[in-house]
Amino acid sequence: MSTRDALLVVVCLLGGAYGYLGLRVGAHLNDVEKRKSPSERFLLTSVAWSVGTGDEYTDEGKRLCKIGNWILVVWIITWFMWGHGSDVAV
Repeated sequence: MSTRDALLVVVCLLGGAYGYLGLRVGAHLNDVEKRKSPSERFLLTSVAWSVGTGDEYTDEGKRLCKIGNWILVVWIITWFMWGHGSDVAV
């Protein structure tokens, strides 16, 4: 397995984790009506759901946003590393 392959696996895992948190944080919206609506809770339509003040979420939602921000940063860095990496065997 090359370094690029390993980085691609990490990129996919981080993207999946970010998407999963995006689904979870929808259950922690302050607006009860939005929280009940499956379409409003499906926050994957907003790629950067974790970026912002987090005022629309409960305390647990804000905590998930902080985790999501870290995952997003590492995901972007890893994605760039994959894109600019060489094909060296590990």
